[in-house]
Amino acid sequence: MMEFHLDRGSGVSTYLQLVHQVKQALRPGVLRPGDQLPTAREVVESPAINPNTVLKART
Repeated sequence: MMEFHLDRGSGVSTYLQLVHQVKQALRPGVLRPGDQLPTAREVVESPAINPNTVLKART
């Protein structure tokens, strides 16, 4: 399962960090189109992200 890592001091919004990490995983083939991403609940549990932020990144 894909794990997300956030850099709160980067100045990049949380949802954009999530989007960028998914895009970066697609490039080398770590993720393929159609692969299942973690649920919003699973993402929120690990790095303590607001659920609305996760849902925004998934759209």
